[in-house]
Amino acid sequence: MTAPRACLPPGVNARRDRGEGLFVVRERVESPYFTCAPAGDVWRLTPTEALLREYEGEAPQSALSRTFLRFRGLPVERESLFLFCEAAKLLEAPERARLAALDKALRQRAAVCLRTGGGGGLYACATMLDFIKGE
Repeated sequence: MTAPRACLPPGVNARRDRGEGLFVVRERVESPYFTCAPAGDVWRLTPTEALLREYEGEAPQSALSRTFLRFRGLPVERESLFLFCEAAKLLEAPERARLAALDKALRQRAAVCLRTGGGGGLYACATMLDFIKGE
């Protein structure tokens, strides 16, 4: 599994976004893996469904990701994108407290989706969490 930063076009200098996106850049970027939207004097990059699909191709490594297999292939939801962004940020700069919070948020989102439907993108989040934890 590669880090999302490796999916950026060559030569792009991106910083981790402190907001809702994954990265911020100074110039507009065209990529099938990221949407690019203006955010003040920078451009915010947010993962697309294509990037999450790259992570959904991974085999489950933990009990959590095995239970999340049911969400593989579903249309990606906004909430899952935010969780994926948080996971990708933690991949680059892990913090124990934020990892625990992400794990909890991921499980809570899955519980809601099991009751109400949806859940697209959650399997990608679970595989990213496995990668961060080294499972």
